[in-house]
Amino acid sequence: MKSFLSFLLLFISTVAFSQTKLISWNLENFGKSKSEETINYIANSLRDYDIIAIQEVVAGYGGAQAVAKLADELNQRGAKWD
Repeated sequence: MKSFLSFLLLFISTVAFSQTKLISWNLENFGKSKSEETINYIANSLRDYDIIAIQEVVAGYGGAQAVAKLADELNQRGAKWD
């Protein structure tokens, strides 16, 4: 029972003091006009955030591929991104 209470206290304190970092970034025509160097820069800038909202991703050809490249770059820098 004592170990359960210790675990519960540790869990509550972790949740109470943890912070989620959120960022929203307008990437302007992301998918058509961004080079590999730019995608690397973006990934380096975003790697410390927990939730990322990107705006102005190209709806047609190139947009989904650019998002996949960005996710791959973020995955190489640590955490698993979807």
